[in-house]
Amino acid sequence: MIDIAILITITISLTEFAKRTFKVDKRYLPAISLFIGLIASVLYLDMSLKMQVAYGLMIGLSASGLFDQSKIVKGDKHD
Repeated sequence: MIDIAILITITISLTEFAKRTFKVDKRYLPAISLFIGLIASVLYLDMSLKMQVAYGLMIGLSASGLFDQSKIVKGDKHD
């Protein structure tokens, strides 16, 4: 089983990739993180579907929160 921290890191990376490649508006990034977290948990975690969805929500929300917090620490005011 893949560690949850690795899935969070991958989710952050894929969200950043989507932002830069497809010029996604920043207000949609949390939703994209959530979607990627759900997909990652269903594909890579070996547990019941209910638990996969719960972990997917945690992965996506953690990824979007970590992404926002890193911007605050760095002092980024715009993309």
